[in-house]
Amino acid sequence: MWICPKCGVSVEPSFDVCWSCGTTADGVEDPTFVTADNADPIEDHPPGDLRNSPPKSTLEPEWPAPPFELVECYRPRDSAEAKFLVDRLAENGIMAVANGTHMGNMEYVLPLFSPRLEVRAEDYARARGLVDEFELRKKARRADVEAF
Repeated sequence: MWICPKCGVSVEPSFDVCWSCGTTADGVEDPTFVTADNADPIEDHPPGDLRNSPPKSTLEPEWPAPPFELVECYRPRDSAEAKFLVDRLAENGIMAVANGTHMGNMEYVLPLFSPRLEVRAEDYARARGLVDEFELRKKARRADVEAF
C-alpha cells in the first residue's frame, strides 16, 4: 500500500495512480485520469451482440456437437434382452441406448416401465431391420421349443 501525496488515500500497490484523484506515488497528476462522476457511461449491448466481444482464444475447448435425436425403435421384454440388442446393434455400427433398464425387474409388475431401445433418427431403418430379424429368430426358436 502506498499513500497518495495529494489526497492521503491508501492505494493498492498494483495501482500506478490514486483512484481518488489520479496522482502517482511521486505526486505527479495523470492528465488522462477521469473521475467516476465525469466518466462516460458504459454502453450496454444486448446479449449475443459481438461488437465488443474479446477475440476467441485458441486455448478454449470446442463446444460439443448437439445431442443426437433419439427415436424409440423397440420395447424389449426385459433388461437382458435390451442389453443384448444394444450390443447386437453396436456390432453393426448403430449407436443404441436402452432406457429404462435401471428399473430392475419392475417390467414384469408394471409394463409401462419396460426398457425402451432408442437409436439415432438416421439409423432407425437399419436398426428396425435388425430388430425385426431378431424377433423372427426369437419366434422361430419359441416354435421349435413348443413343438416338443
